[in-house]
Amino acid sequence: MTRIRWWCALALLSAGIIELDIVTAPYIHFPIMFVVPVGLGARYLGRGAAIGLAVILVGCRFGIAVTLERELIPMWAAAVNASIRLVVLVGLAEMVVVAQQKRILAGRVQVLEGILAICSFCKKIRRPDGTWDHVEVYVSERSNAQFSHSFCEACAREHYGQYVRSPDSKGAEPDAAPDRRSATPPPETRSSGPAGR
Repeated sequence: MTRIRWWCALALLSAGIIELDIVTAPYIHFPIMFVVPVGLGARYLGRGAAIGLAVILVGCRFGIAVTLERELIPMWAAAVNASIRLVVLVGLAEMVVVAQQKRILAGRVQVLEGILAICSFCKKIRRPDGTWDHVEVYVSERSNAQFSHSFCEACAREHYGQYVRSPDSKGAEPDAAPDRRSATPPPETRSSGPAGR
């Protein structure tokens, strides 16, 4: 339903509750039913709408008490009752909004639990069926997390040390890049096949 339809539905419901309260006064009171439109307003229209609806409903009930029931209820009692109703309804609206936010957050958070078997060398994670996946794949399949790749300063120094400035050489230029036109790599990166890696 759209917001306008919710407002119309809640206005009709509230008017019905107030009308029922007027018809059955002074013996039966229906302000407890105000929790229904206020709770629905908080759930579907938000905190501000629910609090506004609570103020309007309590104001209408206070108006009934000081006009139609003025011989039965003293003004101070009507004011105290209106204050109590307002506090309760605003508290209800807050609780419904917080519960709604908690429900939304719970839907967004997926928790990885338990002990994960991870390879000490390649850092792949073993699935329950015995196959192995990269950490990124495993976590992405079980959550809404996405990965981008970079490297930390320690790995940059270890793998690209000749191209990275060290923290103690603040003004120094990094070593020049190797000549990419040459057919052989520089001596420090030359390997002798898979065993040399």
